[in-house]
Amino acid sequence: MKWITTILLAAFSFYSSAFDLKVRLYSDMNVDKVIVTPDTGLYYLVALDDDLEEIDTVYDIFHLDSIRTLYFTRDGEQVIVNRSTQRMGRFSGLRLISTDPCKEFRIEANGRGRIYQDDLQIRVHDGHLQVVNLIDMEKYVAGVVESEGGHVDQPEYFKAQAVLARTFALKNLNKHISQGYNLKDDVTSQVYFSKCHYKHSDLIQAAVSATADTVLVTEDCNPILGVFHANSGGQTVGSDHAWLTSLDYLQPQQDSFSVGVGSYSWERQISKNSFYSFYARSLGVANDANLRKAILNFEQSNRKAYFEYKGKRLKLTRVRRNYNLRSTFFSVRENGDHVILQGRGYGHGVGLSQDGAIEMSKRGYSYREILQFYFEGVQLEAARYVLGAAPESDIVLD
Repeated sequence: MKWITTILLAAFSFYSSAFDLKVRLYSDMNVDKVIVTPDTGLYYLVALDDDLEEIDTVYDIFHLDSIRTLYFTRDGEQVIVNRSTQRMGRFSGLRLISTDPCKEFRIEANGRGRIYQDDLQIRVHDGHLQVVNLIDMEKYVAGVVESEGGHVDQPEYFKAQAVLARTFALKNLNKHISQGYNLKDDVTSQVYFSKCHYKHSDLIQAAVSATADTVLVTEDCNPILGVFHANSGGQTVGSDHAWLTSLDYLQPQQDSFSVGVGSYSWERQISKNSFYSFYARSLGVANDANLRKAILNFEQSNRKAYFEYKGKRLKLTRVRRNYNLRSTFFSVRENGDHVILQGRGYGHGVGLSQDGAIEMSKRGYSYREILQFYFEGVQLEAARYVLGAAPESDIVLD
């Protein structure tokens, strides 16, 4: 069967572009059992060695097979695969591969069912099953656009989001390479919860095709950190506001397109004792009337990065993380035993505001104008010309 694997891999290389990705699925949970059903096409189940090199073809799944579902479980450091009640063996790793251009598979882990395209790799890593989708870049981008913001019918917004998704993937190709994959499927990379196939999938696919191979770069042709968030609250912030590094193309600006739309405003009630104690503890000061007065008088006519008190500073991102707030853009008032936080915006506020971009698309702005509004001094370039031009980043999208 080794010759079949060799032929298959040659065909696989022929059908693949230079921008295939390895994306870890179910990355926010521990997985010990996976159910996979290839829905279309001819698939080969290929055994892997400890270095993830192909050894041999274990099984051929044909178009007319009545039983196409495979069950993967972990036994120590190896993967066991069953087809119905038939045990097919124990392996260091397995890869499900097809040359069919319409290939896709259904997958379920921990009760979450999804549909993906292209190929799948499963091995044991860090005591659990590691599930990786080997996916063409453009198919991945379409899945990200739908997962991140596919609820609207705005083509120019979809184009802008597609360019950013592709740019982020290119920028972060090596982020998790030591663990055997490029990106995760959650907000620490980009949300990628299925192939693109829901209500607006045709519009999204068209947007991805219209911007194919296009990324956003700096003047010296380095891919930018293509970050985005749900809503800026009317003001974006610089990259140093949310993280540590200031980037020229990620500067604060007024964003009227995000005002009053989508997830613009929010409110949260928190125990007074908890809230004031957190500030006092974080600043290393007394939890007294002076601190409470300072908190209640804290204003953000323009978004601030810190709460300052008696020469000390508390970064507002710490407050946001501790109380799981939508943003750092809030004011505080008392209400009995609680404080009420009245806030604007959703997310870190850096880069593109999705609600603002949607509003711009509705008003007739092109995807180029949308991207140029949220990112300063950038230009569009073909991804093939800048592949590997910049190091990975540890920025979290939320």
